Formats: sequence, C-alpha cells, structure tokens
Amino acid sequence: MDDPGDWAKAIALAGRACCCPARPVVTVVMPPTSARRHPVDLLLCGHHYRVCRAALTAAGATVYDETGALISAGGGGHDLVRPESADAAPRR
Repeated sequence: MDDPGDWAKAIALAGRACCCPARPVVTVVMPPTSARRHPVDLLLCGHHYRVCRAALTAAGATVYDETGALISAGGGGHDLVRPESADAAPRR
C-alpha cells in the first residue's frame, strides 16, 4: 500500500485482529526474512501489541495506528507495500 491511510482502511474493515478475537488497533508490517522474501502485515489488538512491542522492534517491524499514522519505523529498509494477493502468487 502506497498511502499510509490505506493501513487505516484495513483496520476499519477487519472484524478482528490476527492474534485474537479482539478489535485490531495497529497494523504491523514485518520485514522480509531469509525464509520469507516479502513483507507481511499483521493486525494486532492493543494487548498483543503491548506485550510484543520489544520483539517487534527487534525484528525491525513498522507499526501504524488506527488512523494510518506511523507509530514506529522499522529498521529493515523494506518497502511498505503489500505483496500481490495469494491468488496471483506462483505456487510451488
């Protein structure tokens, strides 16, 4: 997603966080790794974001709040765009 406001739209449309049935309050973009060549976005509830904040920082994650405002810039130097949909991705 090129527009940070798009992250807010994703949270608004989500009925629940990726981690539990609570409402998401942040979008976390995990940088690529050697095992995963593309960034991955996660919708986290407030509780899981707070307890995972140190690990997310250590992993170089970028975090956006409910309005799409940047909370924490990751150090991974990754592009903050979603990869193509799973339907468009080649299967192995």
